[in-house]
Amino acid sequence: MHFFRNLASKFKEPMSKHDRKRFLLEGFLGAVIFGSFMGAVDYFILTTNLAFLSLFTFIVFYTFMTRRLYRSFSFYHIWYSILAVVFVLLGDYFINVFGHALYFYQTVGKIPLAIFNPIIYYRFLYVWSADAMVILLNIVSIIVYIFICVMTYIQMKR
Repeated sequence: MHFFRNLASKFKEPMSKHDRKRFLLEGFLGAVIFGSFMGAVDYFILTTNLAFLSLFTFIVFYTFMTRRLYRSFSFYHIWYSILAVVFVLLGDYFINVFGHALYFYQTVGKIPLAIFNPIIYYRFLYVWSADAMVILLNIVSIIVYIFICVMTYIQMKR
């Protein structure tokens, strides 16, 4: 019970308006612009024989975003950690969308609207089959996303 009272008091702490504006602006623009850039890099990596390096695009994006967001505020507030997790996941969405947009534009010549549906990029959360490999990959994906979200939260709090 003490944990929840302590958590509620952290949400009630004052937050600087200037810090909040700067954090939101840097988080959103970083997620959209740098996420799209990393999506292009991801696409070019996936078209080579070095497809396993695709994971490093997300790691580079994660590192960039957490450092940039941490430097965008003067005084810590719990909302910064929560919003940083949202911005990292939003950036991951833009990495996927932009990579798929480049792929469809190069192969088909047009970009279908279906690539903007976030459900197709997070299929590991709801598509399960009897295949052991699919189950294993889904569990690993969930663990990686949980790890990234926790590490983002911790990086903002440091």
